[in-house]
Amino acid sequence: MFEARLVFQDGGVLDVAVNADETLAEAAQRLDLPTRQDCLSGECGACIARHTSGDIESDPTELLTQEERREGLALTCQTRLASNAAFELDYPLTPAPTAANRYDATVTAVDQLNGTTSRLRLLLSDADDLWFAPGQYVRLRPPGLRVARPYSISSTPADLPSIELLIRHVPGGAVSGWLEASAAPGQVVRLQAPLGGFARDDRSDRQIFIGGGTGLAPLLSMIQASDASTGRRLLCFGCSTPTDLFHIETLRALQAARTDLEVRIAVMSGEVDGIAKGTAVDLLRPEDLEAGCAVHLCGPPMMVTAAQSFLRQHDVPARAIRSERFSLRA
Repeated sequence: MFEARLVFQDGGVLDVAVNADETLAEAAQRLDLPTRQDCLSGECGACIARHTSGDIESDPTELLTQEERREGLALTCQTRLASNAAFELDYPLTPAPTAANRYDATVTAVDQLNGTTSRLRLLLSDADDLWFAPGQYVRLRPPGLRVARPYSISSTPADLPSIELLIRHVPGGAVSGWLEASAAPGQVVRLQAPLGGFARDDRSDRQIFIGGGTGLAPLLSMIQASDASTGRRLLCFGCSTPTDLFHIETLRALQAARTDLEVRIAVMSGEVDGIAKGTAVDLLRPEDLEAGCAVHLCGPPMMVTAAQSFLRQHDVPARAIRSERFSLRA
């Protein structure tokens, strides 16, 4: 048996005894620790941590690039200890979100934001004890379906027991098919919540958010839940075409209401008045990346990879970059 030291974003520390036959995530689950994990199969990224010392053995995973692994990122559900070791986690020890549980929720609105994106509004029942951290997600199972899919929460904890999800329609997708054919107010869906380890870095005075498509959802939750009287925040948001754009007026209104926030919006192809041409990453400028900044990424894999490359080229340290792995399965 070896010991893992977990150091949280707020400086909290937990020492975890890990058996030889279990992963770090399994040990944390066995001890009922307030760490965040979900699938335990290396597919979701909820349990990502940064390995800082000691010897470990990690199973191969396509979720992390070779560069990320060299920088110490590891999936704790695929990591076993070969000695005492230490890890950093990108979220605080306290306050901790409630443990993931299953809830019924009633659909209160289904809003088509554009040809490919819907906003789903839900009212949870028996969720008086539920609290999530901005950046987390839920697993949604619509009525009559056997599949459940993960979607980031775009609303804030203050909105509970109501939550909002931004869902991209995927051709042939089970949840997409339900949204297009039969989703309506009054229907009851099943949720598992809260899930995920994506979190805002509150240690930095300069926070940057880069989102593509429905990757905007957790970033919107993080920004809206932050204290507008402290910090300086930049949101760079991009979509592929003019018909893919959504929430433009919402974002402009948010910027107008907050002195701490600057919003930049881009579209990769086509022309839209007041919208830049390019990707969300193209909206970044070297002068935005001042020392001590914290960067949050959520969007399609190509966007996340391009953002990481740009940030490294401009000497943003790996520990200042955090990302949510984005999937178009629906």
